Amino acid sequence: IWISNKGAATLNIIDPGTLTVVQTVNLPYGSQPFGLAFAPNGSAAYVALEAGAKLLKLDPATGAQTGSVDVGSNVRQIAINADSSKIYLSRFITPRLPGEETAAPNDATGGGEVILVDAASLTVIKTILLRHSDKPDIESAGRGLPNYLGPVVIAPDGLNGWTPSKQDNLLRGTLRDGNNINFQNTVRAISSRIDLTTDAENYPARMDHDNAGIASTAIFNQSGNYLFVALETNREVAVVDAYGQRELFRIAVGRAPQGLALAPDGLKLYVHNFMDRSVTVLDISKIVNEGQNTATVVATYALVASEKLTAQV
Repeated sequence: IWISNKGAATLNIIDPGTLTVVQTVNLPYGSQPFGLAFAPNGSAAYVALEAGAKLLKLDPATGAQTGSVDVGSNVRQIAINADSSKIYLSRFITPRLPGEETAAPNDATGGGEVILVDAASLTVIKTILLRHSDKPDIESAGRGLPNYLGPVVIAPDGLNGWTPSKQDNLLRGTLRDGNNINFQNTVRAISSRIDLTTDAENYPARMDHDNAGIASTAIFNQSGNYLFVALETNREVAVVDAYGQRELFRIAVGRAPQGLALAPDGLKLYVHNFMDRSVTVLDISKIVNEGQNTATVVATYALVASEKLTAQV
């Protein structure tokens, strides 16, 4: 098991049998390693350096660095396609728009960024832009720029990937368009779809998660029919019809869900609740096997015996 330590700029390699650290890999000081992923064919491990502005390629057996490529700052999450030929890096913080600090930001250029890297040559192929939304500001949708990007979650068929994030409405406000900012149209959670055959956003398929602030991560079920999206600020997981491109219902979980994982049989969903220091286990068999809009909580596991931070912190 490999774990990236952002604050210490190290990777810990852990023996899964004894749960002891067998090796520590030192990375450049202050580089803030974040995302960590292995090529499906086992050829390499990759780590994104959020502050170091690089993607590192590592030997999967020893952790030794075998290559690197400059990708710019604020890269966090890594996704790799099934044949291990392409690496998708999400830039967590979207670069500023021209004129963003003025009364008239230029929304025609720029957007959320996913960096596409060729694994064989370890070179940047292109930057996939998640464009500014021009949807009208209504109760269930609105304008805005994708920001705080989560991972590119690749569907089992490999044809598309979904990137959860928030969307910031930069054009609204009394100085900019004459309308007051309101809770419906300031920040909203979205999931953006990327066509992996063209490596470009399928903008019409972008999904607004109404009455939600940040979508942090997602996971497909084994067939690819359902996409589960963690709504971090809502204490919920959204269940999405991936083919119909619509949200079906939501499941209440703990505070600040940030991580999702499936059981090997695909019938249980594990949710890491960051602020609760817990994992919620959901039985999703009724969804997967019967198409019902229901899931039950099987168990909730505490991850720490006692909270080390005070209530004030």
